[in-house]
Amino acid sequence: MSFNYDQTDVHLNYDTSRKLPEESLKLWMDAISEYVPKELIKGIVDLGCGTARFSAALSNHSPAKVFGIDPSRNMLMTAKKAIALPSIEFAQESAEEIPLGNRVADLIFMSMVYHHIQDKTRAICEFKRVLRKDGFLCIRTSTADSIDSYPWVRFFPKARQIELARVPSRKGIAAFLKGDGFALHKHSVIQQRFAENHQQYFQKIGLRGLSSLKAITDAQFQDGMKAFERYCVEQERESAVYEDIDLFIFRMV
Repeated sequence: MSFNYDQTDVHLNYDTSRKLPEESLKLWMDAISEYVPKELIKGIVDLGCGTARFSAALSNHSPAKVFGIDPSRNMLMTAKKAIALPSIEFAQESAEEIPLGNRVADLIFMSMVYHHIQDKTRAICEFKRVLRKDGFLCIRTSTADSIDSYPWVRFFPKARQIELARVPSRKGIAAFLKGDGFALHKHSVIQQRFAENHQQYFQKIGLRGLSSLKAITDAQFQDGMKAFERYCVEQERESAVYEDIDLFIFRMV
């Protein structure tokens, strides 16, 4: 299912609804650095950068030039207002037509983007064109294997159905990339802190920053929020909420 961010107002609440604690951003940067040596990285493409929450983290973590690419004008507008670093450049375009020259990057990073790419075969050709020899492709994504580990999903059955129809399975994403010029370098499941407590978790989900929650009807969303609120109130007041997110690191062969 295709989702056009510019036909919604999701960009207005995206940063707040998807914001990660600093410790979680550091967790992701450390996980990448464990298998992608920083000294090898001179150029990074944050593909599908959205509001650039990872563009800034990548730039702060590495001296490399970061190119933030996203097809959404609204998301990029929000990113440019929030971030003004000389080490980051933004451009509006899709994964199938990356607006960069050949062999300009050592790392392509994608966060929650893989399932939005319409023509994956064409996109992979672009990855291989833009990456330098032995370059890395890092994919941070939800998978069909982990969807039901997110507490909110059980309260929005239509959104769950949308998620399962579009997110890849772990085996599927590994097999697809491995068969087209990339070798799987590392796969891991990262347990990240998403909310400090269930009250904050309820507030973040209530902002409707997830595209699958935007895709369901207002009535379906409101019905789900009523049951979801009861669940959150019943949880331990100070218990943090964690999510299982997959990290795939491929290398060009």
